[in-house]
Amino acid sequence: MENIENNTETGTPKRPTFLTVLCILTFISAGMGSMSALFTPPFSDIMVEFVKMNPAFDETMKPELIILLQAGWSYYLMIFVLSICSLTGAILMWNLKKLGFHFYALSNLGLLFVPMFMLGTAISWGSILFTASFIGMYAIHLKEMK
Repeated sequence: MENIENNTETGTPKRPTFLTVLCILTFISAGMGSMSALFTPPFSDIMVEFVKMNPAFDETMKPELIILLQAGWSYYLMIFVLSICSLTGAILMWNLKKLGFHFYALSNLGLLFVPMFMLGTAISWGSILFTASFIGMYAIHLKEMK
């Protein structure tokens, strides 16, 4: 674990490198998630046709993907809001604010469960493990946040 060091010029705590990496990964992920939530609904019909025409696509995955693509604006608005909350949490943690962890954790738990509640799709163990691992990695840095 890295020790908290103060920046000698400003006297503010120095952000640990691992926390910086986690935040950058979250900036990318949340940014892509929010953009996807805005651009999927208007182009869902085209995407569904493309999926149906692609012979290389696995037949067992088509029904869930088509349900997801045709979820509509209410679903994608919820995904957009949760993605923005996740991004907000990462920005706050970038600035070493503990509140950011709570924003991030709650929004990512929401992103995990919203498809199940709104669309009736199953949650994968991979998604659970990925979400839990990121929340856990951020939790390691709580002591460095104020």
